[in-house]
Amino acid sequence: MIERAWRVGQGVEPQGVPDEPDVPMPVAVAAAVVLLAAVRLVLLPRLGLFNDEAYYWEWSRRLAPSYYDHPPLVAWILAASTRVFGRTQLGVHLPAFLFTAATSVVLYRFALDLFPRRRDLAWWSVLTLNVAPLFALGAVFTTPDAPCAFLWMLTAWLVWRALNGAPRLWYLAGVAAGLGLLAKYTFGLLPLAVLLFLLRPAQRHWLRRKEPWLAGAIAAALFLPVVLWNAHHGWASFSFHLVERHGGAFRPWRTVPRFLVAQQSLSPLIWLACVAGLVRSYRLGRRGDERYAFLFWCAAVILALFAGWSLFTFVNPNWFAPAFLTLLVPGAAIVLELRSRAARVLPVALGALVMLAFYVQSVSLAVPLPPKTDFATDLNGWPEVGARLRAEHAALPDASRAFVYSHRLQLSALAAFYGGDALGVTRLGGRRDAYDDWTDQAALRGEDAIYFCDDFNYAPPEQPFRRCDEAGELPIVRQGRRVRTFFFWRCLDFAG
Repeated sequence: MIERAWRVGQGVEPQGVPDEPDVPMPVAVAAAVVLLAAVRLVLLPRLGLFNDEAYYWEWSRRLAPSYYDHPPLVAWILAASTRVFGRTQLGVHLPAFLFTAATSVVLYRFALDLFPRRRDLAWWSVLTLNVAPLFALGAVFTTPDAPCAFLWMLTAWLVWRALNGAPRLWYLAGVAAGLGLLAKYTFGLLPLAVLLFLLRPAQRHWLRRKEPWLAGAIAAALFLPVVLWNAHHGWASFSFHLVERHGGAFRPWRTVPRFLVAQQSLSPLIWLACVAGLVRSYRLGRRGDERYAFLFWCAAVILALFAGWSLFTFVNPNWFAPAFLTLLVPGAAIVLELRSRAARVLPVALGALVMLAFYVQSVSLAVPLPPKTDFATDLNGWPEVGARLRAEHAALPDASRAFVYSHRLQLSALAAFYGGDALGVTRLGGRRDAYDDWTDQAALRGEDAIYFCDDFNYAPPEQPFRRCDEAGELPIVRQGRRVRTFFFWRCLDFAG
């Protein structure tokens, strides 16, 4: 410690995280992480499916090299999980839980490799990950973000290990990056960040070695099925993500405030710590600390891209979430440097409070929030909707030649999960999605259908049928309050 203090004072070594902890590693932190994991595990079977999560479950029943909306990894994962645990809420939610646990383990090792002997910092980073509401959602809802977060952390860790004495780990990093590209397109920003880091004078010698380039080749080879699928589908998915989804008029006065608000889903105090960590990483990286430079580049590239996009379009918080994975380490370091124990605990305490409140609300809707602004509303009522759809379907003149549909992919996917295979659910109308690849409208000609929608997006059937009759409504009541209403129509003789 004396030698390091001299080096800092002489400007040889930049001031950053000390080698020895300023505070002892509290056993309570590890216990809190385990307790949070136990709470989630108990919650999983009771938690309704998130609408996009049900859509990815639909993918898992139609495995393909890729899909219109995303690469295929989440579908493959859900297919494996539901084969083991069945068509259950637990079977769909469990992969998110397992990936979050794995991400926590890798983050712990990553922090220790960056700052040895700082177990307090490693544990605090993991605790922050597990209480931050943005990542807490990813811990219970299986979307492409769950495997993407794990593979992002795994790739960053393997690259750091490869740079510091284990060059053969470049090849494993290439495998992890290739799988990450199969999880989500935004993962491609991490290899770019690594390349920018390698352009630093202290790392530039790696560009003359084979390992990083072979790692890139491995990642590209694993991503090749997605490229081939796009080539056979008019580059539809690439066009959707690069042009259609992020295009828009220049209106920063509307979109940038939402971008800043979206980042608060991390929890405001945790976000502030991470932003301070980003600033510190930039400053110390410029002064020659390669650890902080690596942390900076892993976060800065993805944040810069979506900050630019936020000038033209609305940016969802999960799109830029990987940036904050590595920032949890310098952010936690800054929090641990606070003199007051209460000040150190406050960011994680507030994050945990918001996270636990959301979990309770999700299964109970106990707090009378406005239904249309309460995220948890979407998670409730679907077993009743599934039962009603089965009853309406069975009442049609010939149920063997009938299907169920809505105009929104989220409603159709949830109806498919909770209604059962006999319903033959699809989506007609609305924007393009994977249902367009699965549905042959010509084959549906002459069939009858049950159409449904809800009061959040009310829209009578517009598709060509000989006749459509209203079939009543279904109110969803929780805690004595009507939180949502579904509407049904019987439609006869689809014209296609």
